[in-house]
Amino acid sequence: MPESRTAERETVPTAFAAPHVYVLAVVEGRDPSGVHRIDASETVIGRGDQAELRLDHDDEVSKRHCSIRVDGSVCSLIDLDSLNGTRLNCRSLRPGVPHRLRHLDELQIGETRLLFLAGRFKPERIGD
Repeated sequence: MPESRTAERETVPTAFAAPHVYVLAVVEGRDPSGVHRIDASETVIGRGDQAELRLDHDDEVSKRHCSIRVDGSVCSLIDLDSLNGTRLNCRSLRPGVPHRLRHLDELQIGETRLLFLAGRFKPERIGD
């Protein structure tokens, strides 16, 4: 994990993609209270062992259904040629074509609906 220096010269770990924070919140599906932080440059969503965000309960979800890629302040959703497709704000995605995600976008993956949340934070300094 990268580190940043504070005025007191103490080293504080910097979170992935700081100062940006990306989260998927389940709004409909088996786990309606589920919240998943995007903490890697690519997050695969699916029901297989290779998926970082697993939706095992849903037979309409492929093993590697779609992915979210982070490049600085830009997040993109890509359907990985899933059998039942991926929807973004009620529109079907073409497989392999990246679609930029924006705060409050809705993703439909099988029977699961997720809300994409994006924000910025000010890193806290130790001793403040």
